[in-house]
Amino acid sequence: MEMESAKNRQDIVAILMASFGTKTTAQFGPKVEEKVYINSNHDGISKDECVRIIRENISISGDELSNLADIHPAWIVKALENESPKIIGIILRWLPSRHVRYILEHLPKRVKMSLPKLVESFAVPTQILKLIREGFEKKFAIQSSSDRFEIRAFDDLARLRSEDLDVLFKDIGIQELAMAFQNLDESGVKVLLNRMPIRSARSLQQRIRDVEGKDTALLKDARFTILEVAFDQEDIDKLLLETGLAAFSKAMKGPDLFTLLQMKLDPTISYIFKRFVEAHVGVNKLAEKRQALIMERFSILSKAGLISEI
Repeated sequence: MEMESAKNRQDIVAILMASFGTKTTAQFGPKVEEKVYINSNHDGISKDECVRIIRENISISGDELSNLADIHPAWIVKALENESPKIIGIILRWLPSRHVRYILEHLPKRVKMSLPKLVESFAVPTQILKLIREGFEKKFAIQSSSDRFEIRAFDDLARLRSEDLDVLFKDIGIQELAMAFQNLDESGVKVLLNRMPIRSARSLQQRIRDVEGKDTALLKDARFTILEVAFDQEDIDKLLLETGLAAFSKAMKGPDLFTLLQMKLDPTISYIFKRFVEAHVGVNKLAEKRQALIMERFSILSKAGLISEI
């Protein structure tokens, strides 16, 4: 609990520093307090008063880091378009530093120039802060990854963080490629391997060996998946991701899971995912087998520490 509290404080300080245009992240302490006070530049407010207001709010912000942290910041920027600078300043309080930096980089200059000063954001009454936060969160349909949980079923994957979903989708992409190339001419496989980074190429080679003996219907279906993906693109990471999204969509039985996942992804990726979902959800007869395959890969990634099951 103590480590979690320290991490929360660190995130809050990062937010404060980001509001001054610096990427510094530091523990809350005398030096940081001094920098916060100097940079906030509030006439008529003493240093002690400035620090008191911030300190009173640190525990609130730290304990209630918003579910917005699970959403890709590009969606948040879009949702902030119709909000006033004062509301934007308040919303930024509950976001991790990486989100704050992204949002500040993508907000229009006129909006950034109008953002409230530091103490103004921290001096808003707690009840009003809560109403603003909850009202803004309602714009997003996500399943929080903030509580401790155990992933037992396929639909539970909606609780994964954005970065873990990225790892899972790319891994599923390698799996799908391995199944698609099983028992095919080796020359075709070599063309792809030569385009891939050494680590990814070795992973694909090993996976091709691992999927030997898999259900022939799955192997055949994987070849159809590959035909749907823009296979000629040079970005291998994007190829693996798109292939993984296509394969994942074939395991989905309804659209609800997509609703929970879409805002955890970059909008560009989410639109690609939506295209696959509309084509495959509810019509793939191998959905059950594909779900089992994905859960098997999730278990392997989790045990290897590549995905953090909270």
